[in-house]
Amino acid sequence: YGRTYNFGNLGGMSTDSEKLFTRASSTYIGSIQCISIKMGTSNAWMPDTLTAWASYDVTNKAYFYSYYQWYSTNTGEGINEKKFCKQGDTTYSITATTANARSAGSDNIWASVSIIGSRGTTETGILGAQLKDMYFAKGSTNRMVFHGMKDVGCIHCIIVKTRNTDAWLFSSITVQKVGAGSKPVTFHNHGTVWLSSDSTRQLKLCNRSKKK
Repeated sequence: YGRTYNFGNLGGMSTDSEKLFTRASSTYIGSIQCISIKMGTSNAWMPDTLTAWASYDVTNKAYFYSYYQWYSTNTGEGINEKKFCKQGDTTYSITATTANARSAGSDNIWASVSIIGSRGTTETGILGAQLKDMYFAKGSTNRMVFHGMKDVGCIHCIIVKTRNTDAWLFSSITVQKVGAGSKPVTFHNHGTVWLSSDSTRQLKLCNRSKKK
């Protein structure tokens, strides 16, 4: 339809909170594909996940991930506006195992995973946002689920991206499309690579049965 709807001011948000905003409107815009954030204040805000849906199609939710980005009218604190567009309608789970080594854990790494497959690439939101205190504990295994992703087909590789300096050492990451018949694909950190924004910012791992 190509129509847009101005949702208006969202109001206040507190740290580590989830809040639902609703508006009544007679405007029909069809399936939601994109949203835009525009700040009206210098009070900086960092959203993690934004989910949008309409009452005429409540089962068709659109998910958008912000990736450690601050928003503010003060350019010294963040960006003023940004447009997000939907990746797809597929759900993936990410299971990360942190190495059982000294200082391997992290609670401030802000990592995401790009999944590369036969049909393209899609990227998760921030992994730690789904964990208590964003903490990947030494020797722990944590499963996170991300909706609104692109179906990349046969999974070949992943790229783990970091955005902060609290180094993290994972031993393996398993990716699986959520749904009947899908198989998990596990990638091992054979090189024992520590991830941090002040050293190795990202790490690409590929399924050894596929060409890199």
